[in-house]
Amino acid sequence: MTPAGRRAWAAAAFALAAAFASWNPLAAPFGLVVGLVSLVLCLRALVQGGARRVASAGLVLAALAVAVSGLVLALTAGVGRDPAGDAVVPGPGADEVRRALDAAGEPTRPARARAREELDAAGGGAKAPPDEPGGKPAKR
Repeated sequence: MTPAGRRAWAAAAFALAAAFASWNPLAAPFGLVVGLVSLVLCLRALVQGGARRVASAGLVLAALAVAVSGLVLALTAGVGRDPAGDAVVPGPGADEVRRALDAAGEPTRPARARAREELDAAGGGAKAPPDEPGGKPAKR
């Protein structure tokens, strides 16, 4: 086999590898890169002569692999998907967040009240937050 024929077979093998990698979202980037390289190799093999049928088949297979890899990557990224549906992971509601924060702050409430009283007694007390006992709502 001539060197040009070996190049055509190698380019076709790269195209086949790109085709095998093009369908899987994890392997699609590999399929895209290998497919583009295979396109270049197949074009070079066609220009230099040799196994023209093998190089042409590799060119078609590489072009399909690049197209399928690009489509798989686009669909994986969410192109063409309607974002108006329900969230995959729903976020908590405002009431649920408020209850969770109040429950988390409850164990430290007596210590904060005691610290506030000590500051007030020392004369350098800060104003209590509006939701705390003794606090006034902030003006906005």
